[in-house]
Amino acid sequence: MRAFAKRRAAVLAAAGLVGLAIVGWIAAGQIRSPARVAAETAPPKASPITVAVVRRTLSSEVIVRGTVRYGAPQSVALATSRIKQGGSDIVTQAPRRRARLGPGQVAMGVDGRPVFVLPGAIPMHRDLRRGDQGQDVGQLEQALSRLGFSAGAVDGRYDGSTESAVAAFYLSQGFDPFGPTDVQLEQLRTAQAAAAAARDAHLQALNTIDQARRTPTPADVAQARADAVTARDALAAAALDVATAQAKLTSARRLAASVQGGQGIAQANARRDQALADAEVASKRAALNAAQDDKRIARVRFDELAPDAPASEREAAAAAVRQAADAAVRAEAELNAAIAAADAVRAESPAAVRRAGDDAAQAVRDIRLQQAELYRARQAVQTARGQVRLAAQRIRLLGRPTDTNIMRLIASSAAAEVRRTQAEVSRLSAEGGVQVPADELLFFSTLPLRVDAVKAKRGAIVSGPVMNVTNSRLAVDSSLSVSDAKLVRPGDTVTVEEQDLGIKTRGTVTEVASTPGTNRVDPSRFYLEVTPATGPVSLVGASVKLTIAVKSTAGAVLAVPVSALSLGADGNARVQVRRAGRTELVTVVPGLAAKGLVEVRPVGAARLARGDLVVVGSTAGGRAFAPGAPGTGP
Repeated sequence: MRAFAKRRAAVLAAAGLVGLAIVGWIAAGQIRSPARVAAETAPPKASPITVAVVRRTLSSEVIVRGTVRYGAPQSVALATSRIKQGGSDIVTQAPRRRARLGPGQVAMGVDGRPVFVLPGAIPMHRDLRRGDQGQDVGQLEQALSRLGFSAGAVDGRYDGSTESAVAAFYLSQGFDPFGPTDVQLEQLRTAQAAAAAARDAHLQALNTIDQARRTPTPADVAQARADAVTARDALAAAALDVATAQAKLTSARRLAASVQGGQGIAQANARRDQALADAEVASKRAALNAAQDDKRIARVRFDELAPDAPASEREAAAAAVRQAADAAVRAEAELNAAIAAADAVRAESPAAVRRAGDDAAQAVRDIRLQQAELYRARQAVQTARGQVRLAAQRIRLLGRPTDTNIMRLIASSAAAEVRRTQAEVSRLSAEGGVQVPADELLFFSTLPLRVDAVKAKRGAIVSGPVMNVTNSRLAVDSSLSVSDAKLVRPGDTVTVEEQDLGIKTRGTVTEVASTPGTNRVDPSRFYLEVTPATGPVSLVGASVKLTIAVKSTAGAVLAVPVSALSLGADGNARVQVRRAGRTELVTVVPGLAAKGLVEVRPVGAARLARGDLVVVGSTAGGRAFAPGAPGTGP
């Protein structure tokens, strides 16, 4: 028992010693020297902040906003057709606003004829017919081939294959191809008659040679003289026909001049009659209003009579009411008649103007026909003179010894005339085939198109632009400040962004105005046009963000933050690179700065690579680099 007590006392003593040791250690930890306190509260040793060198393409940008529209707006006018002169040029089918026009589609109609849209860069400037050559013909052949109508070789020659392709195209669209006009048919008939007469003269010359080889008889001489008289009569008749045709042509021209004046008179009369009819309607309406006022006044006076008023007064007042009512009825009837008359004038006036226009067109056609008749008469005079010469020569030859040399020359001349007249027939036949009037085709370099505005209304006469169109591509209108306009050039790459629609695409600067205030922009700004490479139609009318890369590195380059650069005592730019815990100074040549980064190129044997760590805002010798500022040493 005593032994147990001793062990217990020893354990308690040991525990007490351990407790005292712990308390002493804790107390010693709470007691610090001034040096220790200063060391523990001092700031940590400075360490450099580093950023990795990157390799990327740098570009400086101009950012503006713009409005999206359809591109390439242009005004469209029809060419003038010579083979259709004399028509009324009335718009029978007006263009449709917002219509989409593709290759081979009908844009509008004039005088019941179509106006087609085809792909091509050369505007239609002349009528096309067999025998024509040129780039415009080749353009037509290529357009027809693309639509599936083979025009043969695309060689720029309007030949039979081209003619067949044109006819097939028109028929596929439900229209007849344009054939020969009345004037062309008349000229062809005249040329055919002249060719037939030339052939007869040639055969007669050959027959004369054959007869000359035989001894002439008195009957041959008599027949030759009779032929000479007949030839002279024919020449006189042909000369008379020329004079007659000339007189008819002069008369037709005078009539055309008077009819054209009559068209203006008809329009003036129509305006005058309409004004008179409208004035009559206004007068009758005023009379009706006055009659209705009189009617109300008479009724008021009748109602205001005293109950004990004499019967004569009441009867007079009642009569006044009836008369005022009758006058109002008559005034209303007269007004209705005036309105009907004005409507009749309004309906008749355009018809009268159209009749005057038709008369003017007919007068022009009559001029063309008389010109053809004059041409035929002059050809007949030329043929008759040849007949007279041949007849006189035959008489002379019959009275002298036979010499067929001159006869052969005459026959050769007659053969040349046959060839000439036949060539004229061939030419007119070619012109009288399937033709393409200049006002029936519209060529555009970019299709499809969109009709933005209609200038030619149905029933109006074609004059000037008929519509405004844009292509299906998009364009963006914007403007630049004076400083930005000096940086942006056509061809620069643009990022087009519409954040609300989530659309982002690329585009190209297509126009920068050379003077401020054009295209309805602020007078202090320069107009800018951008053409997006792609983009949905939903962008039209939207306000988009345009980011233009005005200067860029040629591909990916080494780049560091601008704050990583500093200037040494020698004036060279340098960066501090951390390698293996040490800092090295690397001399570099700075380049383009953009978006907080600057392009750097190590000088000489200095090493700098992507991923190297450069010190940003170093406290070492040297000062921060400011591009373009003069440097001083550390």
